[in-house]
Amino acid sequence: MSISFSRARSFPAKRISVLALASALVACGGGGTASTPVTSTTPTMPTTPVVTPGDTQTTVPALTYAATSEEYAFVTALNDFRSKVGLGLLAQNTKLDAASANHLSYLITNDVNNGGTVNFNTYDSTTGRSMLHIENGALAKFTGIQEADRAKFAKYDGSYVGEEVTFGGKQGGAVAFATLAQTVYHRAGLMMQNVREIGVAVGTDQSQTVVMEMGLKTNQSVASDYVGVYPANGQTGVSLHAYVEAPNPFPDLSTANSDFPTKTSYPISVSVVTGNTIAVTTFTVTEAGRAAPMDARLLTRSNDPNAYLSSNVAFLIAKAPFKASTTYNVKFAGTNNGAAFTKDWSFATK
Repeated sequence: MSISFSRARSFPAKRISVLALASALVACGGGGTASTPVTSTTPTMPTTPVVTPGDTQTTVPALTYAATSEEYAFVTALNDFRSKVGLGLLAQNTKLDAASANHLSYLITNDVNNGGTVNFNTYDSTTGRSMLHIENGALAKFTGIQEADRAKFAKYDGSYVGEEVTFGGKQGGAVAFATLAQTVYHRAGLMMQNVREIGVAVGTDQSQTVVMEMGLKTNQSVASDYVGVYPANGQTGVSLHAYVEAPNPFPDLSTANSDFPTKTSYPISVSVVTGNTIAVTTFTVTEAGRAAPMDARLLTRSNDPNAYLSSNVAFLIAKAPFKASTTYNVKFAGTNNGAAFTKDWSFATK
Protein backbone atom coordinates (compact mmCIF):
# COMPACT_ATOMS: atom_id res chain seq x y z
CA MET A 1 0.00 0.00 0.00
CA SER A 2 1.36 3.43 -0.90
CA ILE A 3 1.56 6.36 1.44
CA SER A 4 -1.01 9.07 1.02
CA PHE A 5 -0.75 12.83 1.04
CA SER A 6 -3.19 15.37 2.40
CA ARG A 7 -2.97 18.57 0.44
CA ALA A 8 -1.95 21.46 2.64
CA ARG A 9 -3.00 25.08 2.66
CA SER A 10 -0.25 27.69 2.37
CA PHE A 11 0.08 31.06 4.05
CA PRO A 12 1.92 33.90 2.28
CA ALA A 13 4.90 35.36 4.10
CA LYS A 14 5.38 39.14 4.42
CA ARG A 15 8.31 40.74 2.66
CA ILE A 16 9.79 44.22 2.88
CA SER A 17 11.25 46.05 -0.07
CA VAL A 18 13.53 49.03 0.14
CA LEU A 19 13.77 52.01 -2.19
CA ALA A 20 17.16 53.74 -2.19
CA LEU A 21 16.97 57.48 -2.81
CA ALA A 22 19.85 59.59 -4.21
CA SER A 23 19.89 63.29 -3.30
CA ALA A 24 21.45 66.10 -5.40
CA LEU A 25 23.09 69.14 -3.75
CA VAL A 26 23.18 72.40 -5.72
CA ALA A 27 25.66 75.18 -4.74
CA CYS A 28 25.03 78.75 -5.90
CA GLY A 29 27.63 81.55 -6.09
CA GLY A 30 27.29 84.64 -3.82
CA GLY A 31 28.06 88.37 -4.25
CA GLY A 32 26.88 90.87 -6.81
CA THR A 33 27.92 89.13 -10.00
CA ALA A 34 26.46 86.14 -11.71
CA SER A 35 28.41 82.91 -11.56
CA THR A 36 28.07 79.53 -13.19
CA PRO A 37 26.21 77.14 -10.90
CA VAL A 38 28.19 74.11 -9.89
CA THR A 39 26.19 70.92 -9.34
CA SER A 40 27.52 67.94 -7.41
CA THR A 41 25.78 64.62 -6.89
CA THR A 42 26.35 61.87 -4.42
CA PRO A 43 26.90 58.41 -5.91
CA THR A 44 23.91 56.10 -5.89
CA MET A 45 24.63 53.37 -3.39
CA PRO A 46 23.62 49.78 -4.18
CA THR A 47 20.40 48.70 -2.58
CA THR A 48 21.05 46.34 0.31
CA PRO A 49 18.25 43.80 0.68
CA VAL A 50 16.54 44.00 4.04
CA VAL A 51 16.06 40.60 5.62
CA THR A 52 12.90 40.14 7.63
CA PRO A 53 13.64 37.78 10.54
CA GLY A 54 11.60 34.63 10.90
CA ASP A 55 9.61 33.44 13.87
CA THR A 56 10.71 29.82 14.15
CA GLN A 57 10.58 27.34 17.02
CA THR A 58 14.18 26.33 17.61
CA THR A 59 13.25 24.49 20.81
CA VAL A 60 10.08 22.68 21.89
CA PRO A 61 9.00 21.03 25.14
CA ALA A 62 10.24 17.49 25.73
CA LEU A 63 8.07 14.80 24.14
CA THR A 64 5.78 12.96 26.54
CA TYR A 65 5.74 9.74 24.51
CA ALA A 66 7.65 6.86 26.09
CA ALA A 67 11.27 7.15 24.97
CA THR A 68 11.11 3.63 23.53
CA SER A 69 7.83 4.22 21.67
CA GLU A 70 7.48 4.38 17.89
CA GLU A 71 5.71 7.74 18.26
CA TYR A 72 8.80 9.13 20.00
CA ALA A 73 11.02 7.80 17.21
CA PHE A 74 8.75 9.24 14.50
CA VAL A 75 8.50 12.77 15.91
CA THR A 76 12.21 12.86 16.75
CA ALA A 77 13.00 11.96 13.12
CA LEU A 78 10.54 14.58 11.87
CA ASN A 79 12.12 17.38 13.91
CA ASP A 80 15.61 16.28 12.85
CA PHE A 81 14.44 16.58 9.23
CA ARG A 82 12.95 20.02 9.76
CA SER A 83 16.12 21.20 11.48
CA LYS A 84 18.23 20.04 8.52
CA VAL A 85 15.94 21.92 6.11
CA GLY A 86 16.15 25.06 8.26
CA LEU A 87 12.52 25.01 9.43
CA GLY A 88 11.01 25.45 12.87
CA LEU A 89 10.48 22.42 15.08
CA LEU A 90 7.04 21.04 15.90
CA ALA A 91 5.73 20.72 19.44
CA GLN A 92 3.74 17.69 20.53
CA ASN A 93 0.03 18.34 21.04
CA THR A 94 -1.89 15.67 22.91
CA LYS A 95 -5.19 16.56 21.24
CA LEU A 96 -3.62 16.00 17.84
CA ASP A 97 -2.25 12.74 19.25
CA ALA A 98 -5.84 11.79 20.13
CA ALA A 99 -7.11 12.74 16.66
CA SER A 100 -4.34 10.63 15.11
CA ALA A 101 -5.14 7.66 17.35
CA ASN A 102 -8.85 7.91 16.57
CA HIS A 103 -8.27 7.91 12.82
CA LEU A 104 -5.74 5.09 13.11
CA SER A 105 -8.38 3.00 14.87
CA TYR A 106 -10.86 3.76 12.07
CA LEU A 107 -8.36 2.74 9.37
CA ILE A 108 -7.41 -0.54 11.01
CA THR A 109 -10.98 -1.50 11.89
CA ASN A 110 -12.46 -0.79 8.46
CA ASP A 111 -9.62 -1.91 6.18
CA VAL A 112 -10.86 -4.50 3.70
CA ASN A 113 -7.63 -6.41 4.31
CA ASN A 114 -8.61 -6.77 7.97
CA GLY A 115 -12.18 -7.91 7.32
CA GLY A 116 -13.63 -4.40 6.94
CA THR A 117 -15.44 -2.90 3.96
CA VAL A 118 -13.19 -0.04 2.80
CA ASN A 119 -10.52 -0.36 0.12
CA PHE A 120 -8.10 2.36 1.19
CA ASN A 121 -6.29 2.16 -2.16
CA THR A 122 -9.26 3.95 -3.75
CA TYR A 123 -10.28 7.61 -3.91
CA ASP A 124 -13.32 9.47 -2.60
CA SER A 125 -15.62 10.46 -5.48
CA THR A 126 -16.69 13.70 -3.81
CA THR A 127 -13.36 15.19 -2.72
CA GLY A 128 -10.98 13.29 -5.00
CA ARG A 129 -8.87 12.46 -1.96
CA SER A 130 -7.49 9.09 -0.97
CA MET A 131 -9.88 7.10 1.19
CA LEU A 132 -7.07 7.01 3.76
CA HIS A 133 -8.17 10.56 4.67
CA ILE A 134 -11.97 10.19 4.43
CA GLU A 135 -14.17 8.59 7.09
CA ASN A 136 -17.68 7.23 6.56
CA GLY A 137 -20.13 8.22 9.29
CA ALA A 138 -21.95 4.89 8.99
CA LEU A 139 -18.85 2.88 9.94
CA ALA A 140 -17.33 1.96 13.29
CA LYS A 141 -14.81 4.29 14.94
CA PHE A 142 -16.05 7.33 12.98
CA THR A 143 -14.96 10.69 14.48
CA GLY A 144 -15.16 13.04 11.47
CA ILE A 145 -15.17 13.01 7.67
CA GLN A 146 -11.86 14.82 7.18
CA GLU A 147 -8.94 15.65 9.45
CA ALA A 148 -10.23 19.09 10.49
CA ASP A 149 -13.46 17.42 11.65
CA ARG A 150 -11.56 14.73 13.54
CA ALA A 151 -9.31 17.30 15.21
CA LYS A 152 -12.38 19.26 16.31
CA PHE A 153 -13.85 16.04 17.75
CA ALA A 154 -10.62 15.69 19.77
CA LYS A 155 -11.10 19.29 21.06
CA TYR A 156 -8.16 20.74 19.09
CA ASP A 157 -8.79 24.46 18.63
CA GLY A 158 -6.14 25.30 16.02
CA SER A 159 -6.85 27.17 12.77
CA TYR A 160 -5.36 24.51 10.49
CA VAL A 161 -4.84 20.73 10.48
CA GLY A 162 -3.04 18.67 7.81
CA GLU A 163 -2.68 14.90 7.72
CA GLU A 164 -0.28 12.32 6.34
CA VAL A 165 -0.56 8.53 6.49
CA THR A 166 2.27 6.09 5.94
CA PHE A 167 3.37 2.57 6.91
CA GLY A 168 6.35 1.32 8.90
CA GLY A 169 6.09 -2.32 7.85
CA LYS A 170 7.17 -3.44 11.33
CA GLN A 171 10.43 -1.52 10.95
CA GLY A 172 9.55 1.26 13.37
CA GLY A 173 8.62 4.93 13.56
CA ALA A 174 11.92 6.32 12.27
CA VAL A 175 11.72 4.13 9.16
CA ALA A 176 8.08 5.10 8.65
CA PHE A 177 9.07 8.77 8.72
CA ALA A 178 11.93 8.13 6.30
CA THR A 179 9.45 6.83 3.71
CA LEU A 180 7.66 10.19 3.81
CA ALA A 181 10.89 12.15 3.35
CA GLN A 182 11.77 9.81 0.46
CA THR A 183 8.92 11.18 -1.68
CA VAL A 184 8.01 14.36 -3.53
CA TYR A 185 4.51 15.33 -2.37
CA HIS A 186 4.77 14.02 1.18
CA ARG A 187 8.11 15.73 1.70
CA ALA A 188 6.57 18.96 0.44
CA GLY A 189 3.91 18.53 3.12
CA LEU A 190 6.54 17.93 5.78
CA MET A 191 8.17 21.22 4.76
CA MET A 192 5.15 23.38 5.57
CA GLN A 193 6.66 26.48 7.12
CA ASN A 194 3.77 27.75 9.24
CA VAL A 195 2.71 24.69 11.26
CA ARG A 196 3.72 24.53 14.93
CA GLU A 197 2.23 21.36 16.43
CA ILE A 198 2.28 17.62 15.80
CA GLY A 199 0.34 14.56 16.85
CA VAL A 200 1.04 10.99 15.79
CA ALA A 201 -0.16 7.44 16.36
CA VAL A 202 1.68 4.29 15.24
CA GLY A 203 -0.31 1.08 14.86
CA THR A 204 0.55 -2.45 15.92
CA ASP A 205 -1.12 -3.89 12.80
CA GLN A 206 0.87 -5.89 10.26
CA SER A 207 1.45 -2.81 8.07
CA GLN A 208 2.32 -0.67 11.11
CA THR A 209 0.02 2.11 9.93
CA VAL A 210 1.07 5.62 10.99
CA VAL A 211 -1.25 8.65 11.17
CA MET A 212 0.27 12.11 11.61
CA GLU A 213 -1.62 15.36 12.17
CA MET A 214 0.12 18.75 11.91
CA GLY A 215 -1.60 21.90 13.14
CA LEU A 216 -1.22 25.51 14.15
CA LYS A 217 -2.86 28.16 16.25
CA THR A 218 -0.43 30.92 15.22
CA ASN A 219 1.93 30.80 12.25
CA GLN A 220 5.62 30.28 12.56
CA SER A 221 7.73 31.64 9.70
CA VAL A 222 11.19 31.61 8.16
CA ALA A 223 13.40 34.62 7.40
CA SER A 224 12.70 36.39 4.11
CA ASP A 225 16.01 35.16 2.62
CA TYR A 226 15.31 31.51 3.50
CA VAL A 227 16.61 28.78 1.19
CA GLY A 228 16.25 25.17 2.31
CA VAL A 229 17.80 22.15 0.60
CA TYR A 230 17.36 18.44 1.20
CA PRO A 231 19.29 16.21 1.49
CA ALA A 232 21.28 18.77 3.46
CA ASN A 233 24.88 19.70 2.78
CA GLY A 234 27.15 17.04 4.25
CA GLN A 235 24.28 14.68 5.03
CA THR A 236 25.14 10.98 4.98
CA GLY A 237 23.10 7.80 4.84
CA VAL A 238 20.83 9.07 2.05
CA SER A 239 18.62 6.44 0.43
CA LEU A 240 19.10 5.46 -3.19
CA HIS A 241 15.68 5.98 -4.79
CA ALA A 242 12.25 7.56 -4.36
CA TYR A 243 9.46 5.87 -2.42
CA VAL A 244 6.08 5.03 -3.94
CA GLU A 245 3.33 7.51 -3.06
CA ALA A 246 -0.23 8.37 -4.02
CA PRO A 247 -0.81 10.34 -6.12
CA ASN A 248 2.07 9.30 -8.36
CA PRO A 249 4.28 12.28 -9.36
CA PHE A 250 5.71 10.31 -12.31
CA PRO A 251 2.88 9.23 -14.66
CA ASP A 252 5.35 7.32 -16.85
CA LEU A 253 6.29 5.04 -13.95
CA SER A 254 4.25 2.27 -12.39
CA THR A 255 3.74 2.10 -8.64
CA ALA A 256 3.04 -1.63 -8.86
CA ASN A 257 6.40 -2.94 -10.04
CA SER A 258 10.12 -2.17 -9.77
CA ASP A 259 9.96 1.20 -11.58
CA PHE A 260 10.61 3.39 -8.53
CA PRO A 261 13.63 1.41 -7.23
CA THR A 262 15.20 1.20 -10.71
CA LYS A 263 14.13 4.41 -12.47
CA THR A 264 14.30 7.09 -9.76
CA SER A 265 16.88 8.56 -7.41
CA TYR A 266 16.27 9.93 -3.94
CA PRO A 267 14.44 13.26 -4.46
CA ILE A 268 16.48 16.46 -4.08
CA SER A 269 14.59 19.61 -3.15
CA VAL A 270 15.19 23.36 -2.98
CA SER A 271 12.62 25.58 -1.28
CA VAL A 272 12.20 29.28 -0.54
CA VAL A 273 9.66 31.29 1.46
CA THR A 274 6.05 30.11 1.12
CA GLY A 275 4.23 32.32 -1.36
CA ASN A 276 7.36 33.13 -3.34
CA THR A 277 8.05 31.70 -6.79
CA ILE A 278 11.19 29.72 -7.49
CA ALA A 279 12.35 29.59 -11.13
CA VAL A 280 15.03 27.11 -12.16
CA THR A 281 17.85 27.92 -14.57
CA THR A 282 20.13 24.99 -13.72
CA PHE A 283 19.53 22.05 -11.36
CA THR A 284 21.89 19.08 -11.64
CA VAL A 285 23.19 16.16 -9.59
CA THR A 286 26.54 14.60 -10.45
CA GLU A 287 28.35 11.62 -9.01
CA ALA A 288 31.62 12.77 -7.41
CA GLY A 289 34.54 12.22 -9.78
CA ARG A 290 32.40 12.36 -12.90
CA ALA A 291 31.99 15.30 -15.27
CA ALA A 292 28.51 14.69 -16.67
CA PRO A 293 25.44 15.11 -14.47
CA MET A 294 22.84 12.37 -14.21
CA ASP A 295 19.84 12.40 -16.52
CA ALA A 296 17.06 13.70 -14.30
CA ARG A 297 13.46 14.91 -14.01
CA LEU A 298 12.76 18.45 -12.85
CA LEU A 299 9.46 18.87 -11.04
CA THR A 300 7.98 22.27 -10.13
CA ARG A 301 4.53 23.75 -9.88
CA SER A 302 4.58 24.55 -13.60
CA ASN A 303 4.91 20.92 -14.72
CA ASP A 304 3.53 18.98 -11.73
CA PRO A 305 1.11 16.43 -13.28
CA ASN A 306 -1.09 16.44 -10.18
CA ALA A 307 -0.91 20.18 -9.43
CA TYR A 308 0.09 19.52 -5.80
CA LEU A 309 3.36 21.44 -5.56
CA SER A 310 3.48 25.06 -4.45
CA SER A 311 5.41 27.73 -6.33
CA ASN A 312 8.17 27.92 -3.71
CA VAL A 313 9.70 24.45 -4.22
CA ALA A 314 11.60 22.56 -6.94
CA PHE A 315 12.47 18.86 -7.00
CA LEU A 316 15.13 17.00 -8.96
CA ILE A 317 14.87 13.23 -9.34
CA ALA A 318 17.42 11.35 -11.42
CA LYS A 319 16.17 8.67 -13.82
CA ALA A 320 18.35 6.00 -12.18
CA PRO A 321 18.99 5.18 -8.53
CA PHE A 322 22.00 6.55 -6.71
CA LYS A 323 24.91 4.21 -6.02
CA ALA A 324 25.54 3.05 -2.47
CA SER A 325 28.30 4.68 -0.38
CA THR A 326 28.78 7.42 -2.98
CA THR A 327 29.06 11.21 -2.78
CA TYR A 328 26.90 13.35 -5.06
CA ASN A 329 27.32 17.04 -5.90
CA VAL A 330 24.32 19.26 -6.54
CA LYS A 331 24.32 22.58 -8.40
CA PHE A 332 21.35 24.93 -8.44
CA ALA A 333 20.94 28.30 -10.13
CA GLY A 334 17.68 30.17 -10.45
CA THR A 335 15.59 33.01 -9.09
CA ASN A 336 13.49 33.62 -5.99
CA ASN A 337 10.74 36.08 -6.91
CA GLY A 338 13.04 37.27 -9.70
CA ALA A 339 16.18 37.66 -7.54
CA ALA A 340 19.01 35.42 -8.73
CA PHE A 341 20.60 32.94 -6.33
CA THR A 342 22.79 29.85 -6.50
CA LYS A 343 23.34 26.89 -4.24
CA ASP A 344 26.02 24.17 -4.43
CA TRP A 345 26.19 21.29 -1.97
CA SER A 346 27.01 17.62 -1.53
CA PHE A 347 25.65 14.55 0.27
CA ALA A 348 26.53 10.87 0.52
CA THR A 349 24.37 7.76 0.19
CA LYS A 350 24.18 4.81 2.56
